[in-house]
Amino acid sequence: MMDVTRSTALAAIVSFGAILHGANWPQFRGPNGSGVAEEAMDLAIEFGPGKNLAWSAALPAGMSSPVVVGSRIYLTGLREKALVTIALDRATGKVLWEKPAPAARIEETHDTSSPAASTPASDGERVAVFFGSFGLLCYDPGGKENWRLPLGPFKNPFGQSSSPIISGGLVILNCDQDLGSFLLAVDKATGRERWRTERPEFPRGYSTPIIWETDGARQLVVAGTLRIKGYEVETGRELWSKDGLARIVNPTPVQGGGLLYMASFSPGGDAGERISMQPFEDYAKTHDADKNGRFTKEEVTEPEMKQRFLQIDADKDGFITRAEWENMVRIFDDARNSIIALGPESPGSAAVSVAWTYERAIPYVPTPVYHEGHIYMVKDGGIFTALDAKTGKVAKQGRLPAGGGYYASPVIGGGNLYASSLGGDVVVVSAAGSDWEVRAANSLGERIAATPAIADGRLYVRTEKRLYAFGAQGAEKKAGGAAR
Repeated sequence: MMDVTRSTALAAIVSFGAILHGANWPQFRGPNGSGVAEEAMDLAIEFGPGKNLAWSAALPAGMSSPVVVGSRIYLTGLREKALVTIALDRATGKVLWEKPAPAARIEETHDTSSPAASTPASDGERVAVFFGSFGLLCYDPGGKENWRLPLGPFKNPFGQSSSPIISGGLVILNCDQDLGSFLLAVDKATGRERWRTERPEFPRGYSTPIIWETDGARQLVVAGTLRIKGYEVETGRELWSKDGLARIVNPTPVQGGGLLYMASFSPGGDAGERISMQPFEDYAKTHDADKNGRFTKEEVTEPEMKQRFLQIDADKDGFITRAEWENMVRIFDDARNSIIALGPESPGSAAVSVAWTYERAIPYVPTPVYHEGHIYMVKDGGIFTALDAKTGKVAKQGRLPAGGGYYASPVIGGGNLYASSLGGDVVVVSAAGSDWEVRAANSLGERIAATPAIADGRLYVRTEKRLYAFGAQGAEKKAGGAAR
């Protein structure tokens, strides 16, 4: 384990404060979840372990994205069965401190996920971290624990991965699960609950909330199964709700150009490829062998339903009841794969209406990104789409040179978009709307599932085993003290 002395910690905080007002990437997908670094910069276009590298550092396994605030980079990992929060020096990649989470057990996750999947959030004073295996933890920049708040256990065999955000004096976290979902706000300084809003209609989901600023007002926007909702930031009171989303929601809401954008895709939600379930009574006639009014896993024989048995069995008691079955029938029937654009119904109104809908090439995990009047999306297989953000019409669609799966969300800096594939390739695309074109494809040779960060002219990419910091194009720098 690594730590700093009290005097070193104090010096670190002073140094931290000196550059706090510089360019930061404070949460999942950066400033308010935008995915965009607005400052002018000359980011590297061609890069790799031996090209335009500022430094690289070895990391434990994990999928959380790097957060860059002040002189620190924060992320999480799983090291030898211990969940840890790690702080690295922004300039060199040196590990400054590492703190284990007091988790009694490590949660189950999907094969493609990790128990260290949620990204930290920091405002310079606090670092908020969430592990589904424990709950919320909060540190200061020097690594001192400020507070802890146990949560769960969660009824989600695929694990939790929504990330916390910080808004004013609140740490806000959405915890959608198959039973008992809730939205929570705690005091940033103390960890005490300020409000909690139950979300009983939402089963498992993985979307991170954002703050939507519209008509001078601030709303907390949260997406989940079948619908997206707006809440008062300070109270958690529901303001509006809009249907039209997929069965399982991974991406995060995006704002830009006066509108709110939400993409969602899940198998069985496309027209012509929809999954449906028989009514409970019809299925029970031929499958409820013991006639007890519920199904065991052995009694559910259709592959589509058997592989989703744990999802339908909301309370995880080993049986599917009539209520659980009928709830999933409704979800399959109502699910829609699309990206929708929402705007206020009228100036100053809390209600929203749909401006447009687009239903093709919708990403499963990556969140789209808005930039200068366009929405950009990348879907598995490398399908890349630019939409006109006002109309939803396709500006240009094509295929990137890196195929396969995409879990990391695209990010934009210096006029270019960076799309990272699970196969370990980072494709650089000019963010030029209908004139976009591929500028480079860079192989890092390791799986990439974490969304990159951009700050102060550097691109930070987390692979399966390392964190890379790439400098400006043509800057052939050596690692400054970090393990390579």
